[in-house]
This record gives sequence, C-alpha cells and structure tokens, in this order.
Amino acid sequence: MRANGVLARQTLVVEQKTKVFELRNQYRIFDESGAQIGTVEQQKQSAFAFIARLGTDWDLALPVTLNVLEADGRPALVAHKPWFRMTVDLARPDGSRVGSIQKRIRMGKARFTLADMTGQTVGEVRAQNWRAKDFDVRDLNGQRVANVTKKWRGLAREAFTDADTYVVNVQEQTPEPLRTLAVGACLAIDIVMKQKDYGSPMDLLGS
Repeated sequence: MRANGVLARQTLVVEQKTKVFELRNQYRIFDESGAQIGTVEQQKQSAFAFIARLGTDWDLALPVTLNVLEADGRPALVAHKPWFRMTVDLARPDGSRVGSIQKRIRMGKARFTLADMTGQTVGEVRAQNWRAKDFDVRDLNGQRVANVTKKWRGLAREAFTDADTYVVNVQEQTPEPLRTLAVGACLAIDIVMKQKDYGSPMDLLGS
C-alpha cells in the first residue's frame, strides 16, 4: 500500500509536547516550513500505568499505544509497544499490519531491526554515536533511505523536561513498508530508549 497524507512527506518534525511531568505521550507534527500537519496522541492508559509513570522510572517496561493523526484528526497510523518489550508494532487504521521496529540487545551503539508484516527483515536503524542523537535508516543492501535526528531545544527544556524533538528525512523513492517504518522510527526511539541527554542505563544496550 502506498503511503499518503502525513506518512508520504519527505520531511517531518515530530515535537513532543513540553511538560514538567510527562504522564502521557503527546506530539505535534510539522512540515519543513513549520506548518502543523498532524499530531500523535497516546491512547487511554490504565490507572496502574498512570501511577507508575508518576512515581517510578518504569517507562521502558510499560505498554504504550500511540495514534498518529492527520491535521483533520483522521487516523494515519497506530504504534504499539507491549509490556516489557523493546519492540514497536505499526498498523494502519484498518488494523492491517505494517511491520515492527525492534531494538537489539547488545553493547554498543543502538540499532533497531525493521521487519515487514510477515516478520521478514527489510532494514535497520543505526545510531551514529553513543549518545544516540542521529540515526540512519538503511535497507537490506545497506543503503541509507532515511535519517532521524534529535534536535537541541535549549538549556531550559533540556534540563527541566523530557520533551524531545525529532527531524525525520525520508528519500522520495523509499518503498513501503520502509517509508512508514522510517517515520515510525522516531516514535520507537522515543518510547523504547526514552531519550534523555543525561542518558539511561538502558541506552547502553544497543549494537
């Protein structure tokens, strides 16, 4: 299936909403000109998950379901991370699977395996450094088809909030499902690695 709407854009800026206490994942999506073209909203979470996010550091273990919405509110994509998993499954609004983004467990720079709806590997996401600020999305031939970059947002926001901003650039001819997986990669990086400038012990588990 060919991507359309927000998923068909070559450049996306995905900005997490700034909050002192992050109890729910919410993002705004902009195009390269700064116009808002969509949002990402977390589905209702259980009371246990809400309390866990408020009083613990269990974010990496908790389940998360995110709805990617067009500017008019129409659903474009669903991203789901199960309990205790470092995998994000992507599906279209009709329930059909797109594929998955799974973080590998090993020491070194972070890498994610990209798989299609049947579970076959179609590419990977590679962090370019230990701080995991810049990521390349590559196909099975090792050719770069997209990149994801975490942006600096100023000292105050970096020090006092967990809100992150990612820029996603996808090459025009990138085929499906790699195109949609590349767009979903920024959400997977955020909810699986819980990107923070001061780092996390889980950030050491990459490849």
